[in-house]
Amino acid sequence: MRKSHKIVISGVIGNILENYDYVLYANFAVIISKLFFPQTDLYTSMLATFGVFAAGFFMRPIGAVIFGHIGDKYGRKIALSASIMLMSIPTALIGVLPDYSKIGILAPIALLVIRLLQGVSIGGETSGFMTYLMESMPDSKRKALLGSIALSSTALGLFFGFLASFICNFYFSGSEDAWRIPFLISLPIGIIGIYIRTKLDESPEFKTLQNKGLLAKSPFKELFKNNTKRFFVICGLFVSISIPFYIFFAFLATFLVKISHYTQLEVSIIYLICTFAFGCFAPISGWLSDRFGIYKVLLCAIITFAAFLFPIFTLIFSSDFYSTLSGCLIFIFLITLYQGSIPSIILQIFPTKVRAIGTAFSFNMVSAIFGGLAPLALTWLIKISENHWVILGYLLMSSAISILALLVGRKSRLF
Repeated sequence: MRKSHKIVISGVIGNILENYDYVLYANFAVIISKLFFPQTDLYTSMLATFGVFAAGFFMRPIGAVIFGHIGDKYGRKIALSASIMLMSIPTALIGVLPDYSKIGILAPIALLVIRLLQGVSIGGETSGFMTYLMESMPDSKRKALLGSIALSSTALGLFFGFLASFICNFYFSGSEDAWRIPFLISLPIGIIGIYIRTKLDESPEFKTLQNKGLLAKSPFKELFKNNTKRFFVICGLFVSISIPFYIFFAFLATFLVKISHYTQLEVSIIYLICTFAFGCFAPISGWLSDRFGIYKVLLCAIITFAAFLFPIFTLIFSSDFYSTLSGCLIFIFLITLYQGSIPSIILQIFPTKVRAIGTAFSFNMVSAIFGGLAPLALTWLIKISENHWVILGYLLMSSAISILALLVGRKSRLF
């Protein structure tokens, strides 16, 4: 297998596993809320379920510091190998966890502990892959189109997660434990990923810095000592990755079932189509950025996304299946147009000695504060306001933050 192929495949497997896991939890949130939490009312059990979902995100910055430090101090390869190993085991444990009827209050506690462990392990995965991928390719190939592979692999994880959900709901709807099988599958996937990653070479940029004795003694301190503005600009750019992503893939699927009264099967079909489209749209963003410039594409994409939110959600909130599907596809196209170019801009902003921890910590801080809280916050906001249009306000806020980050980064000549 060629070296470049190993680099891409190893990262793709890790990204698939990460997003496969989170899609599973979100898609089976209705079942999990019934099995692992005392039943009171709809919103209370769903709040508890999404609360556990959010809790895992608050461990991600801790994981980012751990794996980012390893990546900048000891090598990108070591960090990636460790993260995928620690990711696959907790995911599989959900598949064997006894429910509330069998072990009582220990069930939600155990679920919470598993999600916390997942949060730590995932803290270095996607960001670590983005860093390693961009550093390991020759300069002539460092294009936005290449960076969009990271997003396409994310789409693969989503697709397989929704496919597993679709199969369970369609073929095994009468089985109480069929939902556990997709979680168990993560273990062999993880083993394959570990094997491939142990065969990788270290990033050339890291090896050059290591050979010259220029590695940061304390990457975390170095990040905030000389790169504070870069860190906050990247955080601002990541906001419009995290919030739209988790609203669509972690919240909206449950919303369409519980509030819009679509069947689980109909929602699975919508998301299978959308995740396939997600993977297809990502390279378009990279190609446009290579042709017209990353800044122009990012700014146009996020402004267009904000401008079309109202008509998009008018379609999504309709009771017609094809209108909802159309709205979801437009939503996916516009967020992918923005997100597909983000990996390549990281290479321009962070210097090599703090790139791993800078990317990991910013990505996971934003995911914890904005993305992981999105399903919980929106469930609560809809409950107290009795108005599902509050979703638009959350998305408009994310767009405004990212537009500001783009303008500041451009003025500061960071890209």
